[in-house]
Amino acid sequence: MKQTIFYSIIAVLATIFSACNDEWEDEQYKKYVAFVRSGYTEINLNSNVADGVIHYKIPIIISGSTGNDRDVTVTVALDRDTLDDYNIAMYYKRNDLFFRLLEEKHYDFPNGTTVTIPAGENVGCLDIDFKIKEENELDLVEKYILPLQIVSTSEYLPSPHKWYKKSLMRIIPFNYFSGTYAAGAALITAEGSSESTSVESREMRVVNDSAVFFYAGLCEENARDRATYKVRVQFNDDHSLTFSADSAKINFEANPEKCKWSLKEEMDALQPYLMIRTINMELQYSYEDVTNPDYKVKYTLKGFYTLERRRNIQIPEEDQQVIFDW
Repeated sequence: MKQTIFYSIIAVLATIFSACNDEWEDEQYKKYVAFVRSGYTEINLNSNVADGVIHYKIPIIISGSTGNDRDVTVTVALDRDTLDDYNIAMYYKRNDLFFRLLEEKHYDFPNGTTVTIPAGENVGCLDIDFKIKEENELDLVEKYILPLQIVSTSEYLPSPHKWYKKSLMRIIPFNYFSGTYAAGAALITAEGSSESTSVESREMRVVNDSAVFFYAGLCEENARDRATYKVRVQFNDDHSLTFSADSAKINFEANPEKCKWSLKEEMDALQPYLMIRTINMELQYSYEDVTNPDYKVKYTLKGFYTLERRRNIQIPEEDQQVIFDW
């Protein structure tokens, strides 16, 4: 009796595994071409480059569980329509928040928009050079996307799955000082009030190699008038900070004696190849909220912004954006 049960179980398992193997063989036979990073994806680009050009590779993959046995030529093109649809889906009528199309003057395909994935390989890379280093070339009050799609392949087919053959590349330049700072330790007080508030975080975006900008005080990242509250800060070699506001309307004033920055670097205790880099900004400034011109409110901010990054010391600085989201 036991032997009968035993053999029955073996027969059932054999049938199941046989079915799974057949399904796997069917799956591996289908091959499609797709972007490795498809759909909306954030591309962090290190702007601290000597020649002013940021060299980047866009990986394209041939899917399937069997090897590729032929040369495959893939052609990529700009995809404005998908960007338009994405903006409407994300923001509807808030066109002030729409992602902007990255202008052609800011990028170049040095080897053309075609890449060949050789036989024996499943991944090929399309070379692209970004030209966004110079100050004021990109106003990062706006958000920029380079929308691409796979338009043709010499072998196989572009992936039929949604987004896999499209890549909406959000371009985010970064430097030594940019990133999302913890801002809870910076208290903001309205003139005449005894109560203070704060924001949880504050994003610093690139101006040049040693400067970033942020929005003053309580201004929200998605406010319609955010550009009015744009403040640039220069990180000086003597660890002082120099501020300038784009708009005179907000009457921005910083206390230079109370504005400075410090740096701490230490190795991670568990992952010794990771360096923990902490930048601390001590701030004291005032500005006016001019959202309602008839009722201006003066605010004072005092406290600290802090940025922590983890850097792999085994990888060149220019390659860090591939490994980490800074």
